[in-house]
Amino acid sequence: SSGINAEYGGVLRILEGDVTKVADVIPIDHCVNMLIVVGWYTSTLPVEDKPLIYHCTSGTKHPFTWFKLGTLLLEFFSQQEPYNEVFRRPAVNFATSKMELAYWKLISHTIPAYLADGAAKVSGSKPVMRRAYDKVHKASETFTFFTKREWTWTSENCDMLWGLLSEVDKKLYNFDVMEIVWEQYYPNFFRGTKKYLLKEDMSEDKLVLAKQRQM
Repeated sequence: SSGINAEYGGVLRILEGDVTKVADVIPIDHCVNMLIVVGWYTSTLPVEDKPLIYHCTSGTKHPFTWFKLGTLLLEFFSQQEPYNEVFRRPAVNFATSKMELAYWKLISHTIPAYLADGAAKVSGSKPVMRRAYDKVHKASETFTFFTKREWTWTSENCDMLWGLLSEVDKKLYNFDVMEIVWEQYYPNFFRGTKKYLLKEDMSEDKLVLAKQRQM
């Protein structure tokens, strides 16, 4: 959530990563539902049986790349429901090397931060952008571990578990990743970060004003 807020509040403009890699995201509801079913199934097995490993992931069966995720993010925050307050127009790009990352950090992060803090000092306000970028850079370094890599997981045990459920239980304890519609899931997730994490005013008037500021 913090990465999304930084990117589409217009602060984070460049990340190190590979847009072709899979963003292996899984809704927490799927994990919880699967854990409930795992508990039930494990209780039916002999005590001496070796515990099974279940990979509750989406990347192998229902992949969604960082490029597709970034496209959805940009469309949502630039065209549909912008943040009420932004530092710059939302945009983010991926650098494929340390040298490229350093260059774009200077151009897109450091220089704008100094300009913003300089303007703040002149106007008598507190300069905050350089400190904000220090925090963003530290957070993005952790995030980069995932944007540069992808993993392949086996799903045989999850598939076996799913096959044991009745149609009623499949509806009650759904953890089928193939039923996730990413184009619906992510906008709802973005909207949740605005409403519940940032406590933004989601009223129509605020939405219109936010859109007008970004035009």
